[in-house]
Amino acid sequence: MIPVNRPSITQEDIASVMRTLSETMVSGETPVVADFEKQLAEYLGVQEVIAVSSGTTALDLIFDVLEVAEADECLVPAATIISTVSNIVRRGGSLKLVDSDINSWCWNHEEMISKINHSTKFIIPVHLYGLAANLSDLDKLSSNYNFQIIEDAAEALGTKHNGSLCGTIGNAGIFSFYPNKIVTGGEGGAIATNDKVLAKSVRYYKNLCFKPEIRFVHENLGWNYRLNGMSAALLQSQLLRIESLISRKREIGARYSEGLREHPWLTLPQDQNDLGKNNYWVYGVVLNEETSHNSLTFRTALRELEVESRSFFCPMHLQPVFRELNLGKYGEFPISELLWERGLYLPSGNAITNDEIDQVIDKLWELVKR
Repeated sequence: MIPVNRPSITQEDIASVMRTLSETMVSGETPVVADFEKQLAEYLGVQEVIAVSSGTTALDLIFDVLEVAEADECLVPAATIISTVSNIVRRGGSLKLVDSDINSWCWNHEEMISKINHSTKFIIPVHLYGLAANLSDLDKLSSNYNFQIIEDAAEALGTKHNGSLCGTIGNAGIFSFYPNKIVTGGEGGAIATNDKVLAKSVRYYKNLCFKPEIRFVHENLGWNYRLNGMSAALLQSQLLRIESLISRKREIGARYSEGLREHPWLTLPQDQNDLGKNNYWVYGVVLNEETSHNSLTFRTALRELEVESRSFFCPMHLQPVFRELNLGKYGEFPISELLWERGLYLPSGNAITNDEIDQVIDKLWELVKR
């Protein structure tokens, strides 16, 4: 089976983790974690980075600290992972969904702009599948409407939006370091911001709200969302070669696009658009009407040929857990629904070989011949 993701782990990565183990710097309060935060802040060009245990906990923390309240209107794409909105819903915030763009597979910029009003408190763009979500004009509108921008850049480390790195454009940005991301710590996440007050609060809440002067005395209820030392060490090593990791992702994308260019069943991802280049976090495709397959049956057929794949995200208005929120009926967000029903991504982890990519391409053509 060719796996959908196999991360690139080098001997330098292994040595970095082994040094941390030999020096017993394994907890979330060891210097290696602080060193990684500084390293990532320098790469992103922001004043503050707070390392946490996952991209999900980064989102949970930021919405706790910003105190999303009942009826606060939060503008989010319909097509995203549930982590983006879960803590907003827990806290009683009001979700307003935006359909996807058929070309970038991120949100539809014009629709998003049209839905901003004086009740809008938070705008949460999600940079999906290698391209940046369009944030144009939001800086001008934020002063008029008084909203905050929290970027979900979990998949987008190194992706650029008009020359600026995703995750650094809004009030804060979050990242994930799950094994299928550009750089991985096994698990892990981070919050990036230039707001020092916000950063101080995030650090406080991520560490059980310990008071520096009197430990084990708490004035607030926080979380244990610390990143461990081994993950931080692996991330330090990986971040040193982020440009080569991104370069390899683009090579993978180019090889797939060349081999599948004339495939009659597939719409291929954009290599770039007006905002920037595709980083090909994953290599996604959308099934055309020429095939009777949907995402599920196509993925089953690929699995029978020993190729693993993954579907795109199920839209939030179709999630059973949100049924009582009445986020929208089937048909109200047609592009998001199309991407869910007919979108999938192919094996594209950084350790995939060119021979494996060619095998996947051959098997995709084999399905047509059958």
